[in-house]
Amino acid sequence: MARYRRRLTRDQKLVASAVAAGLLLAASNAHGAATAGRGGSMLTARTIPAGSSYAPASWARALLSAAGWPETSCNLAAVTAWEGAEGGNWANAARFNPLDTTQPEPGSYPMNSAGVQAYSSWQSGFAATLTTLGNGRYGAILSALSAGNSAQAVADAVAASPWGTAPLTASC
Repeated sequence: MARYRRRLTRDQKLVASAVAAGLLLAASNAHGAATAGRGGSMLTARTIPAGSSYAPASWARALLSAAGWPETSCNLAAVTAWEGAEGGNWANAARFNPLDTTQPEPGSYPMNSAGVQAYSSWQSGFAATLTTLGNGRYGAILSALSAGNSAQAVADAVAASPWGTAPLTASC
C-alpha cells in the first residue's frame, strides 16, 4: 500500500508539473500503469485547450480532444449529459468547471461544502478536470471514453465511480 501511495504521489507531481507548463504529458497514473493491457486506460499527451468561451458541446469536444479520446457522437453525448447532471459553470457557481471537479488549482476556490472548485480560467478548469480523471480512481470512465462507442457505458462508469454524479442516461 505504501508503494502505491508513493507512486501515485510521484505521478500526481508529474501531472501537476505538466499542467503548470500548459501540457498534460504522458505521465501515467498509478492505476493506469498497473492496469494497462488489462482494460485500464491512461491519459495521453495533449495541449490544454486555450479557448476563452465554451458552450456545453464545444467544451465536450475540447475535453475529448485534449485527452486524446475519440470525438464520436457517443462520447459527445456522454460528456454533455455528464455536464448536465453536474451543472457546473452554466447552471451553478463552479466557474470554468462543467463537471464539478474538486481538484484545486492555483487561484481556484471551493464554491460549496463538497469542495467543488471555481476556477479562474477555462485552461485551469481543463487542467483540473484532466488531472482528476488521471488520478487513478477513474479507470472505467477512461476506458469507456477511449472506446467511444457507448454513451451509456460512459454514463454508467461515471455513476459507479467516486466522482459523485448520480446515475444518468446518455444515448447516441
